[in-house]
Parts: sequence; C-alpha cells; structure tokens
Amino acid sequence: MIQTENKQPIKEISHQDIYALYEVWEQLHSWQEVLSVLEKFFEDKDRPVNKQQIARKYYTCSQVFMLFYLDFNQTMRKMEKQLLELRNKKKV
Repeated sequence: MIQTENKQPIKEISHQDIYALYEVWEQLHSWQEVLSVLEKFFEDKDRPVNKQQIARKYYTCSQVFMLFYLDFNQTMRKMEKQLLELRNKKKV
C-alpha cells in the first residue's frame, strides 16, 4: 500500500476523474464573459431614460441570467456528485 509521509493511504484518482472534473470547471468558466456583460448592464448608472429600451435590455438580461442560473445549479450538482465520488475512491 502506498502511503504519504504521515502514514496515510493515498486515494486512487484516475485521469478520467480529473478530466471529468475539469470539464465541469470549463463549463462554469464559459459563463465568465456572458456574466461580465450582465454586470456592465446592471452597474451602468448613465442609462438613457428611454423606458422601452431599458425594458427590452432588462428582459434580455433576465433571460440570460435564468439560463445561467439553471446551468449553474445543474453544474454544481454534477460537480458535487463528482467530488463525493472522488472522496469515496478506494485507497491504494
């Protein structure tokens, strides 16, 4: 049995496990650019007073946010499952 310096067994983690976790990370990371656009919209204090334009942009941003929110929740559940599986891997 392979052990660390503190005599603790080392868990067996395959490259497939690492790639699967990295894939989930990439999925979350892909939202970074889209979320920065939303952030700019909501922090813009010099918006024009055109109420129709504001309503259209607000609706668009709310739709993007809802897509993000649903994807984020699903991805977090997937990542949590992967991490639990990694924690429970057999020790070598």
